[in-house]
Amino acid sequence: MVTGDIEKAVFDLVETYNGPGLFRGKRPVLKRETDLNNDFKMLPEDAYDLLVNYAEEFDINPKDINFLSYFPEDLSAPHSPITIDLLIRSAEAGRWLDAHP
Repeated sequence: MVTGDIEKAVFDLVETYNGPGLFRGKRPVLKRETDLNNDFKMLPEDAYDLLVNYAEEFDINPKDINFLSYFPEDLSAPHSPITIDLLIRSAEAGRWLDAHP
């Protein structure tokens, strides 16, 4: 569990998944408002792995995170944004703050 600078720790964790884009050739700049799905274009498998590591590192109950509301099976379906800001605020609160059924 992280006890120091939570914002930096969240950015550091997300940065480990930040590789060069397939067509852009450069890494996206991460900001608090970056949406892991729309802006970051994470593959669902990578996002799942990130959230498992996130929940473990920040002591968040993974059962509270409804993965399919952020990364639906049909990737073109409407979905909720999952931003770095949400990850930071939830880590600071010690619980998942976005309550999607």
